[in-house]
Amino acid sequence: MKHITRSFFGLCLFGVLVILISLQIDLRQKYIQPSLEALFVHNTEVFVKEYTVKPEKYSCPSNVSSTRVEDIICLEKRTFLKNFKNPCWYEPSGKSQSSSSSVQNKTLRCLPYFHIFGVCKTGTTDLFFRLIQHPQILPNAGVLGKETWFWSWRRYGEYTDGYTKVTLKQFSRAFDAQKIGETKMSIEDGSQYSDLITGHGDPMDFWDHKHWRDIHQNDPYANVPKVMTPHLLKHVLPNIKLILLLREPAERLYSHYYHGGYGRTPEEFHHDVITGIQRLNECVERSSYRGCIYGHNLTTTLPLPLSASLYYIHLKEWMSVFPRDQIFIFRNEDYRKDKKYSLFKLFEFLDVGDISTRLVDTIVNLPKAYETQLKTVQGSMLNETWEILTEFFEEPNRKLAEMLNDDRYLWKDTAFNYRPKTALRKNLSKTNTLKRYYERKKASKLNPNSEIDQLIKVSKNFEEWFAMVKKRQEEKARSKGSILKTSKVPYQQKKRETKDISMKKYKLDAK
Repeated sequence: MKHITRSFFGLCLFGVLVILISLQIDLRQKYIQPSLEALFVHNTEVFVKEYTVKPEKYSCPSNVSSTRVEDIICLEKRTFLKNFKNPCWYEPSGKSQSSSSSVQNKTLRCLPYFHIFGVCKTGTTDLFFRLIQHPQILPNAGVLGKETWFWSWRRYGEYTDGYTKVTLKQFSRAFDAQKIGETKMSIEDGSQYSDLITGHGDPMDFWDHKHWRDIHQNDPYANVPKVMTPHLLKHVLPNIKLILLLREPAERLYSHYYHGGYGRTPEEFHHDVITGIQRLNECVERSSYRGCIYGHNLTTTLPLPLSASLYYIHLKEWMSVFPRDQIFIFRNEDYRKDKKYSLFKLFEFLDVGDISTRLVDTIVNLPKAYETQLKTVQGSMLNETWEILTEFFEEPNRKLAEMLNDDRYLWKDTAFNYRPKTALRKNLSKTNTLKRYYERKKASKLNPNSEIDQLIKVSKNFEEWFAMVKKRQEEKARSKGSILKTSKVPYQQKKRETKDISMKKYKLDAK
């Protein structure tokens, strides 16, 4: 009897060992981490296989409220037309339910062939402006012919009228399918082929993931997201060409600070840098960088966009979904130094036709497309701020350089560049500030209680709106005294007052 018991116990133990070994093998296959070399060779099948989100793993509820954001992962994948270089397809037009395959009964729709997905204030507007000078590359119907704000903002109802959530179908209307469809050429087999492409540049997509809890496949109560923008983009456009322009992180942050209206002086920037780093470090003591940036939403709650310069954290998210050779990564410093070489390499990456050296020279010599005026007026950041940020970004830069296997991303060749304050004409600075405000508000929800916003609604352009505001101010000044000031935008005025109070408190504490 004892012999039988020992045999039975031995068999059970052997069975348990077999199960554990098989589980260990399965887990190793499931969570295996590819080597650094595997990320940078052309054969990235293992990398994609292990990290790409597969829709079949997620449920697609049928009773989703119409007010919720569109469930991108559960949308049926499009089959794009082979006689178009750009991703395009035909869909039935109007109310016709005809089964006819004739294109006359269908509407051509297109999505972007390429996407400049980062980073803010690295020169993406200038880059996009030069790229669309190529005869094969078309702009879009977004802001500056470049920005659609879809993936990070508008699909979640941010910067839309009435907080309406933009759908993928509405997003496709930003791209000139008619122009792409009309321009075709004959190829060797006699068929027609369109070689035009279009794209967009939304540099916030690289780092701004604050709406991740609205994605259906994420647990809204989790600390970190499971599915993010790159997963959604991969589902819709698996072969999209991605372009990432990076810049020395401290200088990028300084420019973003003024552009985003976070503050107005180098002294305010210095104060907010100290506050932002302290708050981030306090969070990291309790959690990870990923948990703090995404889980605690430090992307939006810090007094400045510090997290947007932590490149390696965000790039890890994108490289876990897209293979390395699908992302063209380069530095703003190298782009500014040799635009001609950068453009040639980008045209090669986009697989568009060769253009003459003369045309390239014309493109290179075009004036700069955009510049943050307030930063130009205020000059450089304080030297002590530069030293703080240089030390703070040293470790993140080291991780980025290791990830890309390129020491240029240590930015050791970039030193502090002192720039004195300049005396630009005051009226020009005011007008530029108001113009940016007008463009942003025109593309977003208008405040029904704001007279200025309501004038935006009825005006045809910035000049007309500016004249209407000025006239309205003059009328109020004559009757009750001026209650509005055209030199200050309401949001920025409020931000300035809050910042002044913060600075006064900071000085008192220092005393």
